[in-house]
This record gives sequence, C-alpha cells and structure tokens, in this order.
Amino acid sequence: MRGAVIRCGPNMNTRATILGVLLGATATVSAAELPAAEVQELYRKKCSTCHMPDGNSPLEPLNFADSKWTHGSEAAAISKVIAEGVPGSAMLPFKAQLTPEQTEALAAYVRSFDKSLKPAKKK
Repeated sequence: MRGAVIRCGPNMNTRATILGVLLGATATVSAAELPAAEVQELYRKKCSTCHMPDGNSPLEPLNFADSKWTHGSEAAAISKVIAEGVPGSAMLPFKAQLTPEQTEALAAYVRSFDKSLKPAKKK
C-alpha cells in the first residue's frame, strides 16, 4: 500500500476510523464528541423534511418543541425511535443509515428543541 493516498474531509473522526481499519482496530466516537455541525447536518438531511428545521412541525406527532413526547422524552427513548422507527407511522427506522453514536447525538439534538426539558445527563 506504499504510495497510496487516502483523501478525507476535514473530519478527524473519518481519519481515525480509516486509521483504525487500516491497523485492524476499531475507532469509536462517543455522541458527545460528534461535532455540532455534523449533528446539525445529519438532522437537516435525515429529519428536517418531516420535523421542520427548528423541530416545530405543524403536525403534533412530528413536533419536538411542544413538550408532547408520545414515546418518551428521555434520550434513550428518542434514540430507540430514531433507530427502530415507529411501526404504523411515517417514522422509518434509521438503524441501517446511522451509527449508534450518530443516533445518540441526534436524540440529544432533538431534545434541545423542547425548551421545557433539562439537558440529558452525560455518560
């Protein structure tokens, strides 16, 4: 592999993951370490179409800002909904599209739209 060049974006997490793969190790990043810009971009790409950019959807079941949480307001409950979806609803599972760290980071971000909630405790 001498002389091979792997081009990555400015995201050090990507570089760490590639290095880990090349070395036969696994590199992990906790949800708390994901850059805010990365989480916001994930939300924009995966969530904002239905939930609105500010989380204040006019449809109550899709609204994160109205303090009404059908499946629970705890980060773990929100992570479960993001990963597994909600059968019989428009909420599809994202487990195959997101890492657990991305799911946890999105759950924390989604909670931040509801100003009545206290921030989730860090692990």
